[in-house]
Amino acid sequence: MTLLVLVFAVLTGVVAQALLPTSGAWLGAAQAPILLGVVLYVALVYDQRRMLICALAAGLLQDALGQIPLGYSSFGFCLAGLAAYRYQEEVFQHEGLTHAVFGAAASGLVTLVLYVLLRKDGSIHLSPVWALKKIAGAALLGALVTPLVCWLLAHLERRLGCRPAEER
Repeated sequence: MTLLVLVFAVLTGVVAQALLPTSGAWLGAAQAPILLGVVLYVALVYDQRRMLICALAAGLLQDALGQIPLGYSSFGFCLAGLAAYRYQEEVFQHEGLTHAVFGAAASGLVTLVLYVLLRKDGSIHLSPVWALKKIAGAALLGALVTPLVCWLLAHLERRLGCRPAEER
């Protein structure tokens, strides 16, 4: 993935995430984790440096979209990306089931990290029940959205001819 494709993917993810509505109350009003899907794709396919750059940029842009202090989402994205990168060689990198499992786990983790950080600062006053609902909703949306994001990025790379030769 070239830097230009990475920038395009992150900026497109920001726009899509900003335009998509949140889920209903039964999913805790969770957002579709499109930017986290981009980070997971980079973590599963590319090197750690590129993943960390992507996680920092995507997290800062996600925080800028909302009222979250800058850097909180980046911290969660880096944790999720490092965990995915850790298992890069042990999983099927381009399988939908892998993306769904990592998307669910990472979305739940990032939502939990954000809840803990915001609760610690006193910035949010959600009940633990609502937080569990939001974590579960984020995990479900992560399982559904991440395979689609990964498929779109892989397809984009194939069409542009910038996919590593061993994966074509």
